[in-house]
Amino acid sequence: MKEEISELVKKEILRLIVIPGIEVKDIPDQVNSKYSTKLDIEEVMDILSDEYLKHNLDLGRRLCCRF
Repeated sequence: MKEEISELVKKEILRLIVIPGIEVKDIPDQVNSKYSTKLDIEEVMDILSDEYLKHNLDLGRRLCCRF
């Protein structure tokens, strides 16, 4: 069973993803070294997809592009 990821770690992942030049594959290494966790790329992608769905980040694109 997957361990619970703290809100602090989630915020760090979201902070790192918006920094230009940081690849998604590099995020687990940086978070693991800072918070002594054992995240892998799949867990990071799950967190990012959950945030994407939770906040419906596609809405802005639909409003500006008007397909």
